[in-house]
Amino acid sequence: MLSTNVLSILSGFLELVLLAGLALYAGLVVVRYLTYGPRLRPEVDLRDPAHSSEQLAVWLGVNILALAVRAGSRVFGMLSEASADVGDWFLSHRNPQTR
Repeated sequence: MLSTNVLSILSGFLELVLLAGLALYAGLVVVRYLTYGPRLRPEVDLRDPAHSSEQLAVWLGVNILALAVRAGSRVFGMLSEASADVGDWFLSHRNPQTR
C-alpha cells in the first residue's frame, strides 16, 4: 500500500519535471527564433559536448518552428482567399429584398 503511494508520488513528480523541461526547451526555441530569426546557425564545440548538444537541439527546434511558421502563413493565406471568395459569392447570391 505504501509503495504504491510512493510510486504514484514519484511518477507525478517525474511528469512535473518533464513538463518543466519541455516548457524550458520551448521557451529557449521561441527566444532564439525571435532573437536570431529562422537562419540560426548551430554552434558546435567538441570540448563542450553538453553545451553543443543543447545548441543543436535548440537549432533543430528553431528550424522546425520556422517551417511551421512558413506553412501556417501559407495556410492562413489560402484561408483568407477562400474567405474572400465565400464573401463575394454570398453578396452576389443574396436576396435582392435584403439589399
